[in-house]
Amino acid sequence: MKVGDMVKYRGWSKSPERTEPLALVIEQRNPESSFHHRIQVMWIGQVIPVQAQVLSLTPPGRISAWINPKYFEVVESPELEIDDDPDRIWRLWGDQ
Repeated sequence: MKVGDMVKYRGWSKSPERTEPLALVIEQRNPESSFHHRIQVMWIGQVIPVQAQVLSLTPPGRISAWINPKYFEVVESPELEIDDDPDRIWRLWGDQ
């Protein structure tokens, strides 16, 4: 996990009517240490889920506090694959 990756919060309910909160990693600390590694994310979407608001520093809830990366999984990384199709993201995520 590194700066620029799109991640999904793992602590979200499995209920079918909810979508998992997505975020972009904007900063990281101590990536060489699994014990001290922390990331800061910016939440994506128009409505910020309650879980994301709880983990956030700013009143609108866009920027998170420092969080252990074990609570996230990488969904999209600039290095995973290179695709020249500009509409690929819409096929993957739809209109969120």
